[in-house]
Amino acid sequence: MNSENGCIKGNEKCICFFFLPDKYAEVIATLFMIGICAGTHFLNIMIHEDIGAFLYTVSYIFDSIVLVSLVVFFVGLFWQKSLLLKQVTIVFAIYIFFSLSCFCCNFITLIFGDYYRESYNLFVIYKDFYIEKNPNTILEEDEIKRNIKIKFYLEAIAHMFSLGFMIYYYVTTSSYVEKLTESDEEFGRKLIERSSIKCGGNYGNDGKNNGTFISSYKNSSVI
Repeated sequence: MNSENGCIKGNEKCICFFFLPDKYAEVIATLFMIGICAGTHFLNIMIHEDIGAFLYTVSYIFDSIVLVSLVVFFVGLFWQKSLLLKQVTIVFAIYIFFSLSCFCCNFITLIFGDYYRESYNLFVIYKDFYIEKNPNTILEEDEIKRNIKIKFYLEAIAHMFSLGFMIYYYVTTSSYVEKLTESDEEFGRKLIERSSIKCGGNYGNDGKNNGTFISSYKNSSVI
């Protein structure tokens, strides 16, 4: 799909920045994505108190890796080094899979939270946390649970949108990197072809010169 007149030229540019050149559109989109990934970290672990500290540690590692990858990619956009650019497509795909797994785990826990035993019930656990932190609260337990549900469902919706943005960024960035790689390969191929033609022309001239030298040598021998 190559649309010269549409909002997206090919597929390598975010639709929000269609009025910018490809490179600068990718630069701004990457800056936005760094912020989105930083926020997604907290959405990935929004129920880590219930699941355990292991999820917090793993999420911190994944988030650190993807942020470093995005910074390296950002630098690569100015240096135009294919190695710095290609790495983000692999790292970001892994991070999307991890974040999607966290979303599914969180969402299923929210949906079926009321059906677990009280010791495993997400809303009861967070209600108890809230009462421990706010012992003088005037809210009823049911009201506390309702507020907790609303908070978690809003975070789940935000997580869904962040995943959508990350997937869209991955698609456009992969297309952009592929386009640059193809341009580099095309440049290298043309350079090799020109070198081959030049070498062939030089070989032909050398052959003519050698032939002229041999003819002159024969004529001199006859004389």
